[in-house]
Amino acid sequence: MSWKKVKWSEAGQIAEMLDSEADLGEDARAKPKDYFIKLREQEKLNDATFFLGQALPRFETVAWAARAVRDLRESPLKPGPDADALKATLLWVQDPSDLRRRAAFDAANRVKNASAERLVALAAFFSGGSITPADVAPVPAPREAAGRFSAGAVLLAAIATKDMTAALNKALDAGSDMADQGAGAA
Repeated sequence: MSWKKVKWSEAGQIAEMLDSEADLGEDARAKPKDYFIKLREQEKLNDATFFLGQALPRFETVAWAARAVRDLRESPLKPGPDADALKATLLWVQDPSDLRRRAAFDAANRVKNASAERLVALAAFFSGGSITPADVAPVPAPREAAGRFSAGAVLLAAIATKDMTAALNKALDAGSDMADQGAGAA
């Protein structure tokens, strides 16, 4: 069975987005879902996270990461810049307008560390649209940026838990469901 939301037909296409030095060999022609499963079976969870971040369409990758960052927290997020960045991202997921995308960027810039919340807000900003100020000639976001920021956010959220492996597997399960069913799956 293939992931319905993933538009790539071969794992090698996604690996190219990752600038992967690794030669996938015969796996380059594998269906993305099959290669993702293989990575997980080999316990290459970091690789599976970045692979999924690129495999998903940009909206879905941000939605996946935002929900993972929110759901993997073991204690409530204290009010402040991190909470604001996550809230701005979740609001963008509800209404992916340019105004909310830019609000996520502004919130990310108020975070002083490389937190999961900051990275997921940057993922929202780099998901599409121009990365220049609204009154300047548009410059599109790099195609792979949202997936990289999203995967990084998921990894940071998992690292902050008591059991990183279990947390990462939970996030990867949710992301795989999203790849099959879309953003409403999580």
